[in-house]
Amino acid sequence: MRYPVVVHNIEYAGFGAIAPDLPHCHCHADTLDGALQKMAETILQRLEELRAAGKSPPLPGELEILRNNPAFAGGIWAIIDVAHSHSSPKAEP
Repeated sequence: MRYPVVVHNIEYAGFGAIAPDLPHCHCHADTLDGALQKMAETILQRLEELRAAGKSPPLPGELEILRNNPAFAGGIWAIIDVAHSHSSPKAEP
C-alpha cells in the first residue's frame, strides 16, 4: 500500500512527520530524509501492531483530499510505499 505522509519543518527542531490515515503514526527526525526513513519504519510498525490485533489496515486516503485539510497546511507531502505482506492482516510473516 502507498500511504500519504506530511512532513513539517519545525523551526530549530528538525522535521515532524504524520501518516494521517494511520492513527498514532508520527515521528520526528533532524533531517527531511531522516524523517521519511523513520516514517517508513513507523508505518511498518503500526501495520504490524494492527495485524497482531487482528485488525485490517486502513486504506490510504486520497492525497488531494488530505492536502486540502487545513491541519496539514504548509507541509511537504510524500508517499511511503509499504510491502503488501506488511499491509495485509492475513499475510504470513
